[in-house]
Amino acid sequence: MKKISLLILTVAVCFFMLSGRKTTVTYRANTIPTEVKSWYTDQFYMFQNEVHLLADLANKSTSVNNFEALRTQVKKTRLIYKSIEFIFDYYQTPYNGTFINGAPLPKISEYFEEDKVIAPCGLQALDEAVFETASLKNIAHIKNLANGLKTRVDFITKTHLPIQLKSSQIIECMRSGLVRVFTLGVTGYDTPGSVNGLQESYQSLKSMEQTFLLFQHGLYPEAKPKFKSINRLFKKGKNMLNGNTNFNDFDRMVFLKEVINPLYAELLKFQNLNNIKLEPYKKHAQDYRATNIFDINFLNTNFFSELVYLPLDNPKTIALGKVLFNDPQLSNKSIMSCLTCHNPNKAFTDGLPKSMSNKAGVYGQRNAPTILNAGYSTRYFLDMRAFNLEKQVMHVVVNDLEFNTDFETIIRKLNTDSNYVNLFKLAYGGISKTAINERSISNALAAYVNSLKSFNSTFDAYVRYESQEYPEDAKRGFNLFMGKAACGSCHFAPVFNGTIPPFYLDSESEVLGITQGFDTINPKLDTDLGRMINGLSGDNQTYYRNSFKTVTVRNIALTAPYMHNGLFETLEDVLEFYNLGGGAGMGLDVKNQTLSDVPLNLSKQEIKDIIAFMETLTDISEYVVQ
Repeated sequence: MKKISLLILTVAVCFFMLSGRKTTVTYRANTIPTEVKSWYTDQFYMFQNEVHLLADLANKSTSVNNFEALRTQVKKTRLIYKSIEFIFDYYQTPYNGTFINGAPLPKISEYFEEDKVIAPCGLQALDEAVFETASLKNIAHIKNLANGLKTRVDFITKTHLPIQLKSSQIIECMRSGLVRVFTLGVTGYDTPGSVNGLQESYQSLKSMEQTFLLFQHGLYPEAKPKFKSINRLFKKGKNMLNGNTNFNDFDRMVFLKEVINPLYAELLKFQNLNNIKLEPYKKHAQDYRATNIFDINFLNTNFFSELVYLPLDNPKTIALGKVLFNDPQLSNKSIMSCLTCHNPNKAFTDGLPKSMSNKAGVYGQRNAPTILNAGYSTRYFLDMRAFNLEKQVMHVVVNDLEFNTDFETIIRKLNTDSNYVNLFKLAYGGISKTAINERSISNALAAYVNSLKSFNSTFDAYVRYESQEYPEDAKRGFNLFMGKAACGSCHFAPVFNGTIPPFYLDSESEVLGITQGFDTINPKLDTDLGRMINGLSGDNQTYYRNSFKTVTVRNIALTAPYMHNGLFETLEDVLEFYNLGGGAGMGLDVKNQTLSDVPLNLSKQEIKDIIAFMETLTDISEYVVQ
């Protein structure tokens, strides 16, 4: 009996000891948000103080001799901001992109000052301004920017603090922060004047490391090895960024493969091992279940198509959409289909300078871009006139050079075909009175286009650790693309299009100063006004004159000729145009050119290397028609 009692007592003690240990771990884990909140709040007030110092200095500046002091203070202000940006941007994304650290360009925000043009402002505008010509006029501009920043930071401090955090969201802040460092930091996007991207990226990585270290107070045993491995990765990343490496010489490929992607994956594994539930704060295009920035599921196309008739990932509607895509019945006189301008064997382009029309000898207004990976965007067409893939279909249907018809006619045709009647009934039956209607036709075509994804190239296999082989010239080309050549600061990873990281909420257009012909001696600006005349009142702005959507460079080796007017027949010509600084760099008066007019000074070998990299982005084997 005594033995049984002793056994029961021993079991009970062990139970309470284990129970107490788990409770302690859970309790400490629950204090992590409080500790991060305290750290973040202190850092935020330090940032606010630096902004005040900057505004005071700018207001007292009366001579060009003050320029060096202004540059130093802008640098300090930006560096302290980089300590908090990974959290601030996660919770205040629109405000950050509009007022605090967005691109130094005019913008119209759907969140603030509706239908009003917001002049360039914030930290990027300041970074650019203090490295422009030292003049009294520029000092007045800097003063205006600094005072505007002070006003906005003071406002957001009152509304943003105190902040409420969750452990899961803190980890997502870090993971999205890693995406920002790689896509906007080391590419130079965030530092248009100072080119101080490496030092700022170091500061960002350091602050994420400091935040992560606070998790050591709430570790489950299973998570301890992962905690140590993540610490090692943070240190490795800091060592890479903290060296004396020149911006142009930084090895971004090694940084991606040995720091960014491993950290992105390990943080998710740590989250799972430490029993922290995956619960995003709000909807982002990032799918936080992904383990690699170049995973095919890193971005979720459903995010870009929330308001469609039916979700675009339905196999039945995708299959129906493919049939419609290939069917000339959708056009007037049944003489063209979507396939006419989007040939799978040419990466869904047509190989013409301007797209084919329904009239012999007549061509469309612009080049037909690839529709592979088209779903990763918030705006469609080169002039960005459509807001989702369904609406894009409508524009093609009514265009007098394309399908030149209307939905009523298409519906009548499809209703006479028993196969279509059955297919639409299977896919859309019961949703409305008639299965074949404008929305269902548009939705099916959108679903098929949305399914056209290309993320299994030679490059993807290499950066996902699926292959050890990758050409040395392509490695050099990738580093140039993401660094010196500044391609990656407009063509953002992983899609390499204009949809802006780290949350991929908006898509950009650019003014490049495209010419009518590639005449570098006597260039003439192309007359197509682009986005400015797309029919949307909000886009009818001077700064959108000659502005066109930034399309993906994936499969670019197959999609010649290039640019909206099909100007360039070869990638060598494209890169030489950029090398010269676009239209403005060639001497044209393009006041709103968003591309820097400063020559890139790329050598012939460097141009070859960049092309070698872009050629490794080819992946159409799934779609080739024999």
